[in-house]
Amino acid sequence: MSRDRTVVFVTPYYPPDVGGVQTYVHSLAAALREVPGWRPVVVTASTNARSGDGFPVYRLPALAKLSNTPLDPRWPTQIRRILRTEQADYLNVHTPVPGLADAATMVAGRVPVVVTYHAAALAKDGHPVFNTVARAYAGAEGFMLRRADLILGVSDYVADSFRPRYGGKVGVLENAIAPGVLADCAVAGRPYAAAFLARLAPTHAWKGLDQLLHAMRLYLARSAPTARLLVIGDGAARPGYEALARKLGIADNVTFAGNLSGDAKFRALRSARSLVLCPTSPNDAFPTVLLEAWANRVPVVAAAVGPLATLVDDGVNGLLAAPRSPEALAEGLRRLENSPALADTIRDNAYELVRSRYTWSHRVTEFLQQLAAVGGEPGGRRAGAARRPGAGARGPRARQW
Repeated sequence: MSRDRTVVFVTPYYPPDVGGVQTYVHSLAAALREVPGWRPVVVTASTNARSGDGFPVYRLPALAKLSNTPLDPRWPTQIRRILRTEQADYLNVHTPVPGLADAATMVAGRVPVVVTYHAAALAKDGHPVFNTVARAYAGAEGFMLRRADLILGVSDYVADSFRPRYGGKVGVLENAIAPGVLADCAVAGRPYAAAFLARLAPTHAWKGLDQLLHAMRLYLARSAPTARLLVIGDGAARPGYEALARKLGIADNVTFAGNLSGDAKFRALRSARSLVLCPTSPNDAFPTVLLEAWANRVPVVAAAVGPLATLVDDGVNGLLAAPRSPEALAEGLRRLENSPALADTIRDNAYELVRSRYTWSHRVTEFLQQLAAVGGEPGGRRAGAARRPGAGARGPRARQW
């Protein structure tokens, strides 16, 4: 009796938690679920991980958390049991968050391991303790990367950082969006000159909202005194950003909308004439919000930092600004405001690019081709080997361990 081949996805975070890794893993697993002959399973440290998407979700609680990193010495034993129960054919671990991916790789045995790397850099401005731990982990993760049969960067920028050391086993599986996010219509009446979307947590200060607030002060003073900025996101750092807006004298021009998701988030994006991405470090390997803006016909103004400098083609699918420069960001907003034709061209080009290249239906096909290239007989079994009675057949409910 033949059986579906099983890919076990291991991710530290998972929806409803918000973030790029969460969205990437859930979207890829959901796309794989639709492919005949394939079956996704998710293992995560998110204890509130949602279920009901048609595949099993295992929740592994953590005994401790360092910064935003869950840790638990019980994970190797638990994951080994899951791999056996589900008769895993492939293991796809998502990192560079320490802990869970390392534990899964350690107990993979003969199951082929695919490491998906989501960050171009781990260092975070203003977090010396975290950066010390990150540097220490960079040495420890070498075992996982050497053990991996395939290392996938979520952008060429990330993959290029691994190619000198790991050569031919490095590939790319870019970020993408669900086809339903595409908004194939023009939007009239955009009350906000710009939008910003990110977690407003101290650990995410590198997203650069302070840079954008300074840019808005310049933009208001020199070009558009009634312009407004929409900030989507929430977190412990929000009061500090609100205080900065008051200090700069632009509080009345900045709306803090809090966390938004789904249709509410996309409606909010479409209410802006641009989305600004202004990180101060290359941590974001391929921001999901970049694709969401393109899909919703919102022009992007991006600081030329890390992968953004290669993803955004200035004047074609967005505008590039000099890094760490509020003046350059303000100039980008002025360019869009003063040239409606340029804004229209960017909207059309970016929408067509994401429609034709950056959906998960495209990406899952590439993923399966990459798994095939790993080759061999996963887990030491024939691809058509029979599943033992009851194995992996307990249904797509979430499981707390």
